[in-house]
Amino acid sequence: MTDKARAFYLLLLIFFLVAIGFFVFDYYKLINADEILPFLAKKPATVNWDEESPTEVEKLEIEKAKERIVEEMAEIEKIRAELQAQKEKLESDAQNLEEVRKGIKEKERQMEVRRKEEENRQNKLKVLANKVGNMRPMDAIGLLENWPDQDIIDVFKQMDKDAEEEGKPTITNYLLSLFEAKRRSVIANKWLDSEADKVPDESARTDEQMVQ
Repeated sequence: MTDKARAFYLLLLIFFLVAIGFFVFDYYKLINADEILPFLAKKPATVNWDEESPTEVEKLEIEKAKERIVEEMAEIEKIRAELQAQKEKLESDAQNLEEVRKGIKEKERQMEVRRKEEENRQNKLKVLANKVGNMRPMDAIGLLENWPDQDIIDVFKQMDKDAEEEGKPTITNYLLSLFEAKRRSVIANKWLDSEADKVPDESARTDEQMVQ
């Protein structure tokens, strides 16, 4: 072996030993190889994140977002239920008001019917009172004796009213005296009772009967 070859191998051995010693000293933390030889610094392992897989933080945020959505949906449902209850109450109130309105309208209609009936009855009583007043007394009694007691009383009242308005004496007492005694007594008693509003006009004839 030549001198050059020996020198080469010797240098190679020295380099190997130095390298071994360098790594040994670094292993035991006697030197910091990263500072001396930066290219030997250990690089953190590269993590390939799966972009479609959320991180723990993202999972936590997603869970919180779901909780908020659930809370908001519950609040919306609560508001919807309250609005539905208010709607039903308003519909019920509107229905009650409509029933009250119909009731009032029906009462007004009935009152108007009774008013017209009373007006018609008064007009017919006035016509009959005038007719009886212009008849001969016995003819008048012949007409009246078949009438119900209350109709006779109503006609006599109208005759008294007309006579008072005209300033003339009434003949109702005279006509009453022409009735048979028992009938006269019954009519007189009912007349007194009707004046005191004690007896309802249950025996009043219909308008058609009065016209006959």
